[in-house]
Amino acid sequence: MDRCTRARAPRRCASWTLVLLMATPLAAPARARLAPGRPMPARAASTAATVRGPLPDSVLAVVGSRREITVSRFRKAWDQVAPPARPDSLTPEGARGFLELLVSKEALGEAAGRERWIWTARESAEYQGQRDRLVIQTMLDSALTATRRGLGPRGDSLDQQALGIVARDSAMTRLHVRYEEALLAKLAQAWGAIPRPSRDSSMFAQLRAMGAMPAVDPADTAKVVARSDEGDYRVAGLLEAWRRLNPLYRPRIESGSQVRDLVKNGLFERMLRRDAERRGLEHRADIAAALANLREYNDVSHLVAREVYARIATDSLTLLKHFRARQDDWTLPLRVKVLGIVLGDRGEASALAVRLRAAGEAESLEAVSRRGGASLAYEVSAASDSALFARAMRAGTGAVLGPDPVEDGWEVWRVVAVMPGRRRSFDEVRDLVHHSWYGEEGERLMRALVDSLRAATPVAINQAALAKLGGARGN
Repeated sequence: MDRCTRARAPRRCASWTLVLLMATPLAAPARARLAPGRPMPARAASTAATVRGPLPDSVLAVVGSRREITVSRFRKAWDQVAPPARPDSLTPEGARGFLELLVSKEALGEAAGRERWIWTARESAEYQGQRDRLVIQTMLDSALTATRRGLGPRGDSLDQQALGIVARDSAMTRLHVRYEEALLAKLAQAWGAIPRPSRDSSMFAQLRAMGAMPAVDPADTAKVVARSDEGDYRVAGLLEAWRRLNPLYRPRIESGSQVRDLVKNGLFERMLRRDAERRGLEHRADIAAALANLREYNDVSHLVAREVYARIATDSLTLLKHFRARQDDWTLPLRVKVLGIVLGDRGEASALAVRLRAAGEAESLEAVSRRGGASLAYEVSAASDSALFARAMRAGTGAVLGPDPVEDGWEVWRVVAVMPGRRRSFDEVRDLVHHSWYGEEGERLMRALVDSLRAATPVAINQAALAKLGGARGN
C-alpha cells in the first residue's frame, strides 16, 4: 500500500493489555486447573482479597487468592513497557494507573487458570523448545564456568566460543568417544552437496537454501556414527540436531572432521540434557517460574481467543455498516505520484535528473523497476510527506526535483501525476474495513472481559506502599 492511501490507523485490540501480556511475566505460577467447562463466576462475594494482616512494604497488591504484585515486579514491568502502553512518568496517578493494568492482567491469569486448555501443536512445541533451551543454557553456563576455573589464568584469555570447544572436547575425552570414520566421510558428502545460497538471490531464497537438509541415505539413519560411555549416537540424532539448529547459524559442512564436530556438539548437548534431567533442573525456582509464565501466557491467549476474538462478527453486513459509519476514513486525499531514485554519487544523480526530464526515460525506468518487483513510484499526500507534497505541487507534472542530499547519497524526483482525491467503494477497502472493525470491536470486548473479571476477582491494595512508589522519582 502506498504511503497516502492508508486509512487512519485503527487502535489495536486492547493494546494496553496485550502489550503488558507480551512484555511482563504474570505474578504467580499457574495452579492446578479444574475440569473443562467450569463456569466463570459472575461476581465474587467481595472485591477485597483475603489476606492476614497488613501487606509487607515489598508487596503492592494481592490479586485473587495469592497472586502478588511486588514492587520489584512493578518496576520491571514499568521498564519493559513504553508509553503509551503505560503513563509517561511515575507520578502517584501514573503508579496507580499502571498498577490497575497489572491487576487486570493478573485477573486474566486467575480466570485462565480455572480451566483446562488444549494447546495447539505449535504452542506445545514452543513450550518444549523453551524448556529445553533454558535447561541446556543453564547447564552450559555451569560447564563453561567450571572449565574456565579449571584452566586457571589460561582460561581468562579465551572467549565463550573457544571456552565452549574446550569444555566439549574435555567431555568427549571423559566419555571415551569412538567415531566411525568411514560413515563420517560419507555424511560429509551429503552435507557438502547442499547447494550454497546465491548472493544475488532474494532473502527468502537464501533462507530456504540455508535451511536445506542433507540428502542422507535412509538406510544410514539408524547407523551408529559414534560410540561412548553414555551410549551410541546415531545418524538420526545428528540429523535431528541439525534440523533444530537455526539456519542462520548453520556452518558450512564439507569434510569428515567438520561432521565429527557436529557429532561432538550433539553428544555434548545430550550429556548436558541428561545431567539436567538427573538433577531435576527444570524444577529450579527461576526455570520453573519462566515455564509457568509461558504456560499461563498460552492459557490466557486461549481465554482471550474464546471470549474476545471468537465473538467478533465479520459478516458483510457488519463490515458494511462499519464502512458507512467511518466513510471519511477510506477517502483518498489529493495526492502526487512521484518517481524517486537514490544514487551514491552526486554527478550520477545530476546526470539522471537531466535524463528524467524526458517523459520516455521516466516511463522506461518505472517499467523496469516494476518488472523487477521494486517499483520506484509511489504516492505522496500532505499527510504522508507535507514538504515533498508542497514542493511537487508547486513544480507541477513533469518537473524534476533534486538532486537532494539524503543519508544514502543523492535523491532525484520526477513528478509523474497529480491525482485528485476521491471516495473509495466498500469493495476497494474491504480488507481495511475488516482490520479497523476487528481492532475496534476487539478492544471493546477485551475491555468488557477485563471489567467483568475485575468485578469477580478479589484484590487487596497496599495503599502505603503504592503512595511511596508513586512519590519516588520515575522515568
